Amino acid sequence: MNKKKIAFYHCYTPLHIGSGTALDVIDLPIQREAHTDFPIMPSTAIKGVIRSEYLLKEIGLNEVSFDEEGDLPEKPEDCTEEISKDKCNKFFNIFGYGEREGDIIFTDGKILLFPVKSIKGIFAWITCPFILERFTRDTGINLEDIPEFQDNEAIVGDDIKISDKYLVLEELSFKIKNNSKDILKNISECLPEGLKFEIPEEKIAILSNNNFRYFVKNHTEVNARTRIDQVTGTVKEGGLWYEELVPAETVFYNILLSRTDNEENLKEIEYFLKEKEIFQFGGDETLGRGFTKVYLREE
Repeated sequence: MNKKKIAFYHCYTPLHIGSGTALDVIDLPIQREAHTDFPIMPSTAIKGVIRSEYLLKEIGLNEVSFDEEGDLPEKPEDCTEEISKDKCNKFFNIFGYGEREGDIIFTDGKILLFPVKSIKGIFAWITCPFILERFTRDTGINLEDIPEFQDNEAIVGDDIKISDKYLVLEELSFKIKNNSKDILKNISECLPEGLKFEIPEEKIAILSNNNFRYFVKNHTEVNARTRIDQVTGTVKEGGLWYEELVPAETVFYNILLSRTDNEENLKEIEYFLKEKEIFQFGGDETLGRGFTKVYLREE
């Protein structure tokens, strides 16, 4: 599987891909990696949304294309006469059906940049050496020397530093250590062209692994939700719950691969993602959650 595409996911609105209920303060937490506690976009959520959008748009599915029970086709034999057989076969070849695997592999979306409120510059995009080393391993993009530093230090872009000495994020302050500042430019340069303009290197900060984990664990959004009794106008019993969200402006990345090194299938997905651009991932669509712009990096 030598042929691949690198996709980036820039959250335009807060994202909730839930992990079910929890016996904790937060009733509906987001999905996280078990070993790092970092937020994650599971591959099932990514593939499911792209598969559904592709089916509706590229195949031209409409009401007369549904089967007798009103369901979407789940295998090639389910496609009605109104659907092009070539398009139908291509769709199921790419995404699979039943026990047959599709040709395109969607990996989990791993976090790359996380937004945190900053005293200077409104907010900063933070990352850490562990994230950058993993990004290099996953993508093959060489970011050159990834620095090491203490928990009270940070490498900081020009727009978020205070008096060339400090960075203040939420309640924590850091001393600026910019002897490896070129790494910020390397991070920006590895982004797709459109995303590069939205995330300038001047607003990126590299923190220690420990501090990055602290922020992604403790500074996500937590919203209180209520269910109102329409008769009394008060909250129904059991109708108050707390929901966790990945904040808007977060950036994830993943890899798209072809099991058979089929360049045509990869180009088909690439063309579709570039044309569609914005997808809705996760829950609460009618509340405006999960609207995300997808970029592909030109190889």
